[in-house]
Amino acid sequence: MKDEVKEPVPLDTNSLAVMRTVLANERTFLAWCRTALGLLGFGFVLEKAGLYLRHLIPDIDPHLSKDLGVLSLFALLSGLLVLIGAAWRFFSIEKQIGSNLGRMTPVPEVLVLLAVALVLIVSVFSGNMLFN
Repeated sequence: MKDEVKEPVPLDTNSLAVMRTVLANERTFLAWCRTALGLLGFGFVLEKAGLYLRHLIPDIDPHLSKDLGVLSLFALLSGLLVLIGAAWRFFSIEKQIGSNLGRMTPVPEVLVLLAVALVLIVSVFSGNMLFN
């Protein structure tokens, strides 16, 4: 078989604009996912810091410990809400664009991030049960 040289397909400006918009939407979605993951990690660190403070310093002010727990729960829930909002925004803009380019959807990435969030939340609550 002879190697065939494929000639580039000429694209009009409209299809290029749609491609740019789709790629910008994808970049924005990934940026929001990074933000959500950062919030989830921050919530995890705060909760673990509160648990270690209670465990290592028994006479610590209970209000500080409780405040750290509330702040960590707020960060964890905020991360989950940002992730859900990012996915909703991504799909709504994708639908508005009407781009059925045969691309893969970000559903696997969203599921992985939700699984990570679930693991973080379970570890926080299991840490609470271990140290209390």
